[in-house]
Amino acid sequence: MLQTSGISQLRILGLCALFLFSACQQQSEASFAKRSPAPPLQGVYGSAISEAGAPEATIQDAALNGELFSSAAAIPSGIDSLKRFVRDAEIKFSVNNTADATLRIEHLALRHGGFVINSTLNSEVELRQNTPMNRDSALETTRYTLHSQIVLRVPYRQLDTTLRSIGKLSVFLDHRRVSAEDVDLQMFEKELARLREGIYRSDLSGSEENKNSPKADRARASREATDQARIETLKLEDAIRFSTVTVDIYQQPQISQRMVANTDVALPKQPFPSRIGEALEAGGEIVAALFLGIIHLWGVILLALLGYFSWKWLSKKKVLSIPDPQKS
Repeated sequence: MLQTSGISQLRILGLCALFLFSACQQQSEASFAKRSPAPPLQGVYGSAISEAGAPEATIQDAALNGELFSSAAAIPSGIDSLKRFVRDAEIKFSVNNTADATLRIEHLALRHGGFVINSTLNSEVELRQNTPMNRDSALETTRYTLHSQIVLRVPYRQLDTTLRSIGKLSVFLDHRRVSAEDVDLQMFEKELARLREGIYRSDLSGSEENKNSPKADRARASREATDQARIETLKLEDAIRFSTVTVDIYQQPQISQRMVANTDVALPKQPFPSRIGEALEAGGEIVAALFLGIIHLWGVILLALLGYFSWKWLSKKKVLSIPDPQKS
């Protein structure tokens, strides 16, 4: 009875804690909405604009200054004290020098307190052609595009600053995506799962043994579920603290030329006497092959000769046996 009452008290305390947490969150959101008016609309250069108007600067001009890479989704605000967001970004743009821009972006990640988790630099060959220059050398012409894919993580408070700094390297913007996913309910769900598993193990300790499903196996499965929920919570917390930025940059096609060995030169012809000797040798090999073939077929030839002479003999004997009508 004491154990059952303890389990009931644990359930009641857990439900009360969850109810108080939800009520406090709703009250905080309501008070925050009252004292936090919506900020005015901002132009690509930071100037306030009306809802019907837009700055005269073009999109690509804004991209050159890094302003277009900024987003309200990347800027922390007072709502972060009530909700938890996973912020990430994907950007693709062209640069003047891919290799140099790659090193600059990696340095920017370190300077803003982040780190690089992947950096890939590769050349995509569009055309490769060899032009013979002389008997031994040829000019190899290659047209290629240099691409770089970088995945970095920065503290979420430095996301907007990092995007602006990276955007200053842009020559032409292809696309940019910045998102802020609200994971507050996901984390709340994981906490509920851990609480349920804890209550389940408490109930399991006071239940009877089942031969088909031993208590040890059920307790181990419950602990695995609790650990998995804890791991998922830690992953979300890590994604909240550090934003992931995926950068895809490229430069205009480049031309590379270099001298290489000429492998398309035809082989020199041999002198005429040498060619006659090779022809005689080849003809002798053909005659020898025919002779050897005839020898291999001696049995067939012998049977053919025997058949021929037998046919001749039978034909001749047939002619002698036929009587002459004039004599008769």
